[in-house]
Amino acid sequence: MKEKKPDGVVWDETQENYIAKLLPYASSISGPIIEVPNVDAFKKKGVDKVSKQFQAELNDLQQKIKSFVSLAKDTQQVYSARFKFEPIVGETYHLYQGKKEAFLSLISPNQWKKEHLGTFLLNGDYKWERL
Repeated sequence: MKEKKPDGVVWDETQENYIAKLLPYASSISGPIIEVPNVDAFKKKGVDKVSKQFQAELNDLQQKIKSFVSLAKDTQQVYSARFKFEPIVGETYHLYQGKKEAFLSLISPNQWKKEHLGTFLLNGDYKWERL
């Protein structure tokens, strides 16, 4: 029959050896107290910080999407209008509502009494930016 070791003794039955010196923690009654650190404050701080960062990124993306949709809508509106000239990149043009369809013109709104839909600039990417 095997001899029972006292509770304070760290004995490995498979290796049949004392293993107290191999453990990463104190195994004797007089050893230091093992305290589990309180990570709740760390987690809360991390969650708050990351949430603010995600919210800022989300707001930025929402603004970019709104800007993109507006630019796409304006570009589509101008390209679907009637014009009989080739617009020059970097020039300003005016969009008017005609009797049947919209048309693009070089004439500014203060020079005649047509329904003005907007003033646009053709950029280098051939997108129409509303001015």
